[in-house]
Amino acid sequence: MAAIALTDTGGKLRRTYIPMLDDMLGGGMPAGASLLFTAMPGVASDVFGYQIIAERMRCDKGTGFIYTNTKTPVEIEHAFQRYGWDLRSFLDSDQGFFIDSISPMMGMPAIGRYVVDDFAESEATVKNAISDIAGGTAVIENIATLLDSIGFDQTLGLIGRLNEEARANDVNMIYMFTRWNYKNVLLERLSDIVDCEVKLFSVEEKVIYRQVFAVTKSNWTETPRTNKIFFEVLEPGGVRVFIPKLLVTGPYNAGKTAFTHAIAADTVSVDRQSYELFPTTVGLDIGHLDYKGFSADVFGTPGQERFDLLLEPLAREAIGAFIVVDSTKPDTFVRAKEMIRMCRTEAIPKVIVANKQDLSGALSPEAIKEKMSLWEDVPIIPVSVVNKEGLNKALDTLFGLMYGV
Repeated sequence: MAAIALTDTGGKLRRTYIPMLDDMLGGGMPAGASLLFTAMPGVASDVFGYQIIAERMRCDKGTGFIYTNTKTPVEIEHAFQRYGWDLRSFLDSDQGFFIDSISPMMGMPAIGRYVVDDFAESEATVKNAISDIAGGTAVIENIATLLDSIGFDQTLGLIGRLNEEARANDVNMIYMFTRWNYKNVLLERLSDIVDCEVKLFSVEEKVIYRQVFAVTKSNWTETPRTNKIFFEVLEPGGVRVFIPKLLVTGPYNAGKTAFTHAIAADTVSVDRQSYELFPTTVGLDIGHLDYKGFSADVFGTPGQERFDLLLEPLAREAIGAFIVVDSTKPDTFVRAKEMIRMCRTEAIPKVIVANKQDLSGALSPEAIKEKMSLWEDVPIIPVSVVNKEGLNKALDTLFGLMYGV
């Protein structure tokens, strides 16, 4: 089967709506291209296919179907509800439908526009469904079931012919696959017959297992990005790029706690009333943010010098940092630079949050840059936490530094 080449895209790509994946694929998928998600056992995978078809039907008003072979349509509809997608409205409007191959085999009434009661005889049915959704999206729930039922050669032949039908109808085929103990040579053959493969696996961090995805093949990108992207699955929310730790640090009374609460609404702080004019954080701020497909744990440090011993352990394993400064108090900039050093954030992406821009006497980012004399070109973003100005710009800038988006 001929592969989708870069020149075939015509510059028009369809989004997958998986955070970071579209960036890694040069903007999305060409019409008629096929995508294989290969998951190690135990790693969340079905949600990737569900998210693509749900968001395409919701955002692009596209059409699509799901070929069920491990879960019943009712189970899949419940899964969509948990992730926050209204599959029922798409089904009722005929925007989407099921090919139900599991209910008949379980002795249950079939649900869907098409029914398959024999995997070996499913080709004509699936081809008819593909022609029904010209320009749409087809999700094949788990081809491991087909491999185990009709054999490897028969399954590969079937997938190849379905891909040809899909290309003729500008349909994107999304194949879900749990990689059990199949031989590598067979897995290579499977990869060869699709246009793109994304592998889902887990890595161990101390005693914590993180889920990761990576693009290992893409026929339409000249230099596919092979970053390993940590992800988690939210209910509701679906797939999110997971950032284990974002650090918020800076001098006393710069507005770190207010900034942390502003970007992560569920932040919990340890506070006490001090002898100064304002309550001050004597422990730390801990929160979680969900923003534009990114999911991150946020840790804010105390700013007083008497808590400096806490800075290094709190900053450990952070992969991005916000350095919050009071734009009206240039005498605290030296302290901010010292906290950067103590938190060991020199080597990670960071953004200077120039807070309190709503106050008279606030220095511009250019003036702050000159006074701080940083050793590298660190972005300085003007922010007013009080007026909720500049917050998204700060987040966008840091995530851009971290992931090149």
